Amino acid sequence: METTQLSTELQVGVSYTPSEIVIQNEEHLAGIVDQLVTTYDVLIFTDDNIPEAKQAKASLNKIRKILEDQRKDVKRKYNEPLKVFEDSIKKYVLQIDNVKNDIDVGIKDFENREKQKRMEVLEATIAEMAPNYDVLIEEVEIDPSWINKSNFTKKGEVNSKTLKTLADKIGFIALEKRRIEGDKKTVETFATMNGLEPYAWEKLIVQGHSVNDVLEQMKQAVEQKNIDKAEQARQEAVEKEYQKAMENLEKERQKVVEAGIVDTETGELLSKNPEDEILKFTLEISGPKSKLYALNQYMTEQGIEFRKVVISND
Repeated sequence: METTQLSTELQVGVSYTPSEIVIQNEEHLAGIVDQLVTTYDVLIFTDDNIPEAKQAKASLNKIRKILEDQRKDVKRKYNEPLKVFEDSIKKYVLQIDNVKNDIDVGIKDFENREKQKRMEVLEATIAEMAPNYDVLIEEVEIDPSWINKSNFTKKGEVNSKTLKTLADKIGFIALEKRRIEGDKKTVETFATMNGLEPYAWEKLIVQGHSVNDVLEQMKQAVEQKNIDKAEQARQEAVEKEYQKAMENLEKERQKVVEAGIVDTETGELLSKNPEDEILKFTLEISGPKSKLYALNQYMTEQGIEFRKVVISND
């Protein structure tokens, strides 16, 4: 049986009588409520009649509960046939849903297989087009919308509109590659001329930075490098001058004497003349007093130590 025929013949026969809920003594009920409201509304409760106030509240609560219980009871009885009807219809709908869900699974599986076929056709088309632009297949990022059914012919081939989209995309990638390579060459040349390592700067180009921005950063790096180099040269010159000054100062602090090299500031004997070995003799000298006095003065001036030796007559 065809589905259209089923939908035409499927007429659910439901017999029901629209219910009317009538409060039979509503006029009497309204009068009682009005009387209660009028009675209690005009009362004024103070600290002196709190017990009466609590009693009034209890009375009103009791009447309110009676009315609410009747409302809930009528609602429950009124809804009972509706619930039975709904449960029956829901059971039949569930049976239909179970079958429909199975069909949905089959449809989705079919659609996924069709998408996979279109993806394979699309990838094959890109693989054929990319080499013509000197572009690698993996460099072409596929837009998910390209595999939509509307982008293919009835025979399952990529349509002309999609082919143009692919050509534009791959052409743009090719232009970007050439631009990047040209910018990398510019950066490499500038780096080589100025003594910079080119790799890090080329990487900035690949990351998407413009060549002008990279060159500006490179110029700043060269300026800083020259400043650092000049500062290093200045420090080396200062250090060299300092060392020379210290050497001159050291030479000035030392002087050569016959006994060796003596520190003029401390008087310390730094080294001795190996040819000036200290000798010790005991001499007996005789001669004119004036000559002996001159000899004494000479030896004193020459730094020769001497002393008078007393000879015992024993």
